Amino acid sequence: MALALAGNKPPLLLLLLLFSVTCSYGNQNQQFINSCGDIHNISFPFQLQGDPSITCNDNDFTLLCEDNRTVLHLFSRKYYVKSINYTDSSIRLVDVGFQSNDICSSFPPSSLTFRDFYQASVPYVVPYGSYVMFLRCENPVQSPRSYINKTGYCNSSRDNSGNGYYSYVVAGDVGIWDVADSCLLEVFYLSSSPLIRERGSNLSWLDLYKELGYGFVAWFGSYGGCNRCKERASCFGDSVNVTAVCRYLCSDSYSYSYSHRSELDLLIPYYLF
Repeated sequence: MALALAGNKPPLLLLLLLFSVTCSYGNQNQQFINSCGDIHNISFPFQLQGDPSITCNDNDFTLLCEDNRTVLHLFSRKYYVKSINYTDSSIRLVDVGFQSNDICSSFPPSSLTFRDFYQASVPYVVPYGSYVMFLRCENPVQSPRSYINKTGYCNSSRDNSGNGYYSYVVAGDVGIWDVADSCLLEVFYLSSSPLIRERGSNLSWLDLYKELGYGFVAWFGSYGGCNRCKERASCFGDSVNVTAVCRYLCSDSYSYSYSHRSELDLLIPYYLF
């Protein structure tokens, strides 16, 4: 009787085989999720790292998912992706070193400028923006209209040698000529905040700091030119029509070239900063 019951049970080897086939079938039908945190449906020209459907990589368009936040590496720095607008071909970025919940935090040691985008071969252009300059001054600056006094907000108004100093911020339509004689430019930020652009240094330090979290907007609609657009689009296989997405960039009416910029293009960023 015991032998008969045992004979009715499926062999162990058969069970293992069925389990293996089921898992294999499930993995083949599991779709890669092109989303990370608040950034959903990531698509051409961007790709989320690890997407098996894209056959080649382009570091300038490859996004990473770190701690459920989308990250882009640009100019050897890391930026959080705040939003991507595929309609107007724009991406909004903020430096990962920016701490929105700490107005006295240390700022990243460097930031991008308009000049970086004009001089490098990255497929991005910053169409508009304002500079925010952080200054350390030996003496009080007698220009309260354009200088935001940051000294009273944080207990960090002493340098490494113990000497006191005054902290100011200048924002909006500013340049190096706005730095007073007794002041040292510590760091500057590129911001596309509409409020900073409109009000500049007429903001309080608290309001300005909040707006810094807006980041800056970069336009990616040129894809780095005709040839790079074709190369990038071909990586997406049948999901992207190469001819359609690159038609304008490869037409005779499109004359912008990353390798042959006009003299005016090169001069503009020098006047801006």
